[in-house]
Amino acid sequence: MAEKVIDTGIEGLRIKLNKIVPDERGALCEMAPGGFVHEFFRDGVRNMYSSIATGKHVARAGHWHHKNVENFFTLTGTALWAFKDMREDSKTAGKTFAVVLGFDDIGTVDGVDSHTIDKSEFAQFVVPTGVYHIYWPLTEKQVTAVAVASQPYKCADYEYVDWNTIPEMRKLARVFGIPVGDVE
Repeated sequence: MAEKVIDTGIEGLRIKLNKIVPDERGALCEMAPGGFVHEFFRDGVRNMYSSIATGKHVARAGHWHHKNVENFFTLTGTALWAFKDMREDSKTAGKTFAVVLGFDDIGTVDGVDSHTIDKSEFAQFVVPTGVYHIYWPLTEKQVTAVAVASQPYKCADYEYVDWNTIPEMRKLARVFGIPVGDVE
């Protein structure tokens, strides 16, 4: 299978569609084709964790990193993933990208890329340092994401930003019926 990559328009934010080998028992998902020498892991692997969102429209993540580069895989459920380039020195500074990834077809939404994961592929995306990332489950099904991180966990590496304070995130939330809080 030729490597399929989704263009995000944000410098360094890359989404690749990896293969799945299905059979009557389930599926085998290849997460590191070619091993950790693959260019998507060029920043190294020093941590691995799972993020689980248990409720529809309950945000997970909502931060960016100073040093950490993360590879994410959505293993279960369907979520709206949103990214904003917070790097002042980037060619794409301030740009936002959103994509719906998951196993449920929710239809198309104007202005948002959508990829319903079929039985032959699933998405892996690389989030570079300085790129804000957040996701919201779009159905009642639990969303499980695995992250492979280039750095061990260090609290000082995280910059948490309330998504309600980012106009692009508020606009996306409204489009998907996600409750938006009051911001003064």
